[in-house]
Amino acid sequence: MKRIILVAACAATMLMPACGGDSGSSPSPAPTPTPVPSATITSVGAGAVVVHPSADPAWTVSLYVPIRIQETSGGTATWNYARMSLWRNGVEVERGEIGADIIASPPSWADIQARQNETYAMVFGFNSDDFDLVTLTLGFSDKRDGRQFQVNVPGETFDGVNVSLEPLSRPTQSVHRLE
Repeated sequence: MKRIILVAACAATMLMPACGGDSGSSPSPAPTPTPVPSATITSVGAGAVVVHPSADPAWTVSLYVPIRIQETSGGTATWNYARMSLWRNGVEVERGEIGADIIASPPSWADIQARQNETYAMVFGFNSDDFDLVTLTLGFSDKRDGRQFQVNVPGETFDGVNVSLEPLSRPTQSVHRLE
């Protein structure tokens, strides 16, 4: 009988609220951390595209292309590539690409920070002179979740196309920040 009373007393003790404080309140929950936002990138032209004769014999022309990249949601991203394509009748006839190896080489422009708003210039080399459409696409990775996404730079956002007679070569570092 003593054993039953002892077991009942232990069970009752476990079911009772704890002593030593305000017995009616529960512990406050741990604060929920603010989630890191996804990156949202926009890009537009930041001046005129300038067509130069190429100083590099591998290309007929060098295109100087100024763009503005802006992160608008508070996220961060990695800039992976810039791709300019020349099209004729819906078929891509030539493509120039600046990859992550160049974008990230010192000084690296690959890290796009939260709320960043920067202007960059790129140089692409081309040989084709028979095309009816030019597209410029930038590729990014969201640092929050690794999501890959592309941003098209609308052609109508450039201030036009200028022609220079000064030869321009595509430098080893084909991307640089404009101040």
